[in-house]
Parts: sequence; C-alpha cells; structure tokens
Amino acid sequence: MVKERLTLEPEVQEILHFIDNKRNFLLSGGAGSGKTYSLIQVIRQVIAENPTSKVACMTYTNAAVKEIEERVSHRNLNVSTIHDFLWDNIKHFKKALKSALIELINDVESKINIDETTPILNDYFDHLEKGIQYKEYLKIKEGIISHDELLIVSNFIFEKYPSLSSIVKDKYQFIFIDEYQDTSKTVVDIFLNHFKKSKN
Repeated sequence: MVKERLTLEPEVQEILHFIDNKRNFLLSGGAGSGKTYSLIQVIRQVIAENPTSKVACMTYTNAAVKEIEERVSHRNLNVSTIHDFLWDNIKHFKKALKSALIELINDVESKINIDETTPILNDYFDHLEKGIQYKEYLKIKEGIISHDELLIVSNFIFEKYPSLSSIVKDKYQFIFIDEYQDTSKTVVDIFLNHFKKSKN
C-alpha cells in the first residue's frame, strides 16, 4: 500500500483497493453522508499515483461539475455531466449516429418517435449539413436529439459497436460516476455491460 493512503478514511482505502484489483465499486450512503467528499479523495489519490493517466468523472448537473472542478483540478481530469460525456464520445461517428437514429425511429418498441409515416428511409438525415446534433430541445425531423434520446442513442451505439467501448477505455484509465443512485438503467448498461465486451 502506498504510504500516503494510510492517512485516508477507511472507505477510501477500500475503494482504492478495488481500483488496484481492477474492480468496479459502488459507494452508497444517505444524503449528506460524504459520498462526494470520498470521491474527491479517491480522484486526488488516483491522480497522485497515476499522474499521466486520463481520469473521467461524471455527475448530473453543471453545478456539480463546477463543484468537483473547484475541489480537484488536474490537466488529465475531465469532469462533465453524463450526457456531455456520452455525446463527446459518440458525436464524431456521424454515419453511425444517423443509422442508429433511423433504426430506433423505425423500431416500434423504441421510445424515439417522429411525426411521419414510418418506416423512414435510410437516407432520411443525409441532407443535414451538421449531421445529428445534441441540444437542450428536441427536433427529431431536423436531426436534433435532447437528453432522453441521447441516452437511448448512446446505449444503442455502444451495444452495436463494441470498438467504441475500446476507444473510450483507451482514452480513460479511470471512470467515476457521481450520484450513481440517480443513474438510469440505460447508462448502467453502457458502463457495466457494453464496456465488458471490449477486451481492453
């Protein structure tokens, strides 16, 4: 054990032990019990022991992002909302995004709908100069998805293209999710199920 760890809280030492053994972990506790404080300590220690590794930390609101950034800052730490993290990792795959959105719209069980007769054709979004976009509002006909649709599309793409998981895992050696208790099943599927398909 690294000597500096001996001064850390027992739960933080236990988390670091899981990380050393390349295991996922879940830290649970009631509101105000210090989960985010423990997360900050873990991130600081991980960065101290792995200063060249990329670390991602996701949370739910921009206010929470700012709070974490203020409490721990490092050039290799990327703090963002879960939605921004997912979008940043799929937005460059323009062809896959169009294909995924069309497939989901044409799937009667999907929660993504369009106010037109379905099925729509494979070239439906080909005229869009900017391709599929993620915004605060929803305009499916114009290729603009919002928060709920982003989660569905991301899950679909990570499931269909396992190499995307490898790309993300190559980019980040450590991935932390704050406020895990509020995480949707769709996001859990991406990080715990689809990521396992990658050998990295």
